[in-house]
Amino acid sequence: MRGRKRFSASCLCLLVLLMVLPLSAFASEAEESGYRAVIDDEADLLTAAEEESLHAVMERILPYGNAAFVSVDTNDTTTERLAERKFMEFFGDTSGTLLIIDMHNRYIQLIADGAVYKTVNKTRCNEITDNIYRYASQQEYYTCAVKAFEQVTRLLEGGRIAAPFRYVTNAFLALALALLGNYALMSLQRRKKVNPENALKVKVVVNTAGSLVKAGVVAGVVMHMLNQRKTRHVESSGGSGGRSGGGFSGGGHSGGGFSGGGGGHRF
Repeated sequence: MRGRKRFSASCLCLLVLLMVLPLSAFASEAEESGYRAVIDDEADLLTAAEEESLHAVMERILPYGNAAFVSVDTNDTTTERLAERKFMEFFGDTSGTLLIIDMHNRYIQLIADGAVYKTVNKTRCNEITDNIYRYASQQEYYTCAVKAFEQVTRLLEGGRIAAPFRYVTNAFLALALALLGNYALMSLQRRKKVNPENALKVKVVVNTAGSLVKAGVVAGVVMHMLNQRKTRHVESSGGSGGRSGGGFSGGGHSGGGFSGGGGGHRF
């Protein structure tokens, strides 16, 4: 009986040890990396339970870099500049990513620096904010933040994220350019079919004018879509719509300041 009790106790100890090992391994990995997750919810958008849950999601980024969530009620500069400043305040010249929800400017901004920026670059940040801004518009700030960091993690782990706005824009641009080319081709064919000199003078003028009008409409659509794409992520200064200037140079560190990049979206 004593032998059986000793055997049972040994099995129980072994089972407990096996259950604890994965947790301790994860904790040591985070500690060895030197990276940390920070939540600075100044605007009080999250409950205590939501902060705890969000922190667990952000911890998945720690093997690659730091992670921070920031919210503010007041802001005397652009969201982009404030995000940079907060990143440097928390992490300095290291690798990581930061999401800020700016209630003053009604703007969300996702930025990254260091090794993380090699994967989560400006294009990816824009795509992520395209995917999550609707949650902020619906006051679902916790979901907005969770979705952002989940997509960052997916990219860092080698996965892909959806980019519907980019695909739709590219499809419309391709269609508009095809229509423009079709109008030009039809105009050229009509000119070739006209033989009489007088008819040539009249019809070419008419066809040319009509083609120019149609081409102008299509070109206008193209330009509007291009401008929409450019201004979609343009940061505003106090809601005025002007470009903030920023300081994003695309990855490498220079002079100990923030030198990554990011993208944002109004909500």
